[in-house]
Amino acid sequence: MTSGALLLLATASLAAPDDRRPLETRMVGGASAIQVRLARGIPAFARFGWVSPPAESTTAARIVELAGSGMNLALPAWQDSGRVADNLARLDFAAASGMRALVYDGRFERFLDVSVESPEGQALLDSIAATYRDHPGFAGYYLGDEPPASEFALLGALHRALRARDPDHPAWNNLLPPYAFATRDAWVAYVRAYLDTTGAAVLCDDEYDFLTSGDRGEFVANAATLAELARERGIPFWSIVLVIQHLQYRALTDAELSWQASMLLAYGARGVGFFTYWTPAPDAFFQWQEGLVRWDGTRSHWYATVRDLNAKLAVAGGALSRLTWFVTRHSGSVPAGAAAFAPDAWALAVRGRAALGEFADSAGTRYLLVANADSSSARTIALTVPNAGAVDALDLALDQWNSLTTTPAPSGVTVDVALGPGEFALLRLRGAWSAAPAAASPRLAASPNPATGEVALVLGDVRDQGRIEILDAGGRRVWSRAVAPGSAAFRWRGERDAGGVTRPGLYFVRAEDARGVTVTRLSWLGPAR
Repeated sequence: MTSGALLLLATASLAAPDDRRPLETRMVGGASAIQVRLARGIPAFARFGWVSPPAESTTAARIVELAGSGMNLALPAWQDSGRVADNLARLDFAAASGMRALVYDGRFERFLDVSVESPEGQALLDSIAATYRDHPGFAGYYLGDEPPASEFALLGALHRALRARDPDHPAWNNLLPPYAFATRDAWVAYVRAYLDTTGAAVLCDDEYDFLTSGDRGEFVANAATLAELARERGIPFWSIVLVIQHLQYRALTDAELSWQASMLLAYGARGVGFFTYWTPAPDAFFQWQEGLVRWDGTRSHWYATVRDLNAKLAVAGGALSRLTWFVTRHSGSVPAGAAAFAPDAWALAVRGRAALGEFADSAGTRYLLVANADSSSARTIALTVPNAGAVDALDLALDQWNSLTTTPAPSGVTVDVALGPGEFALLRLRGAWSAAPAAASPRLAASPNPATGEVALVLGDVRDQGRIEILDAGGRRVWSRAVAPGSAAFRWRGERDAGGVTRPGLYFVRAEDARGVTVTRLSWLGPAR
């Protein structure tokens, strides 16, 4: 069996939900179920390229080159051999370069004919897990690219069986994109079915928006939906962005590549993949142009471009991986599937075309990921932030926080953020947290705060699609309820929707409806004694 799995064909005709390609042509690795923490095999913020050098080019020097492009996670090669010897060689080289690798093992092919629960299947899984789980370069099991729903039962059985044998190294699938389905609702149902069946630790898909016939305009909607679905499950999400020109996908500018990564950061992504790192062999059908490294082993201009972008992603992604994402709003123009800017505890006003991702750390400090929504020109985004003693920007070259110059404004201060085409900045807002809702969001009160035992949660001015949820300091959903239009009140005593009682600590209460989001902090001291 070969791992032609890395054929990331993002068209409905080539990667449709009823695709009947063999399982191995979609095999891809990564992360198993995770309830309250990330598996140790997965980087806090993953940077990876599809595809890795082929087996004959998998040398120590080539993996050093891969790491030199800023990647911290290696994936299998195009039409990977799946041989144990080749996998172990890649793992050795990855570990020596400070990377980890996802492994496609050709023995997974046997499960097309052998039941996972059979004695033969159980012995086979024992052998696969024993081969890799103790290797320092191992990240997880590569189990399929763009699987149709008809394969979820098998994938679920494999995820569960591998998790039982190796809980630290998950199994991962990259999923079909929304445009492979007739409707977005059908795609959401597909993703939820996958998560329900597998208990996957990472949610990932590929979204290629840039066509020779005109762009899809769905990239932001895809990121927004992945972020919401990942929040439901308390898991991170990754997405794979377009680099290489092929099929109906046009050539990109460097700024368009940066724009893709910036939008994903604004929605709290914990990983960015690049398609492709190594250029596949010349093919008259795909008409491959240039990945980061050409088919002949020489570097294209994309190598330096992605290396420089990855240097920024490593710093910003490392910071964001420790924060909780709440909502992303857009000013100047609002893409399909996105929310329009409204004043709230993070920003009172904004001037310029931007995406604003709102985050907080475990101490309740607020952060804004500011992304230039224009991939064709530089822009200066003017932000007025409330109750800020100071505004800091993360220096992406030095990985340090620097104070920005601010000017007084009613109820806050104003700061100018200069961004190149498609670029981003991460700001830290120092000052008192304001629980004031956005102008068009539900009203929310939590009392007492801090609280021992019971907390009263009161909502007002809720419109359609109302919901209240409690998130822990890591951004994982603990408790959630739908809310009818109007006013509502709930009592929370630390219970978890998954069962049991949560630990004392800092939590965030998030209320939303069709118009917007309101967030407040809650310090819960534990059950009453």
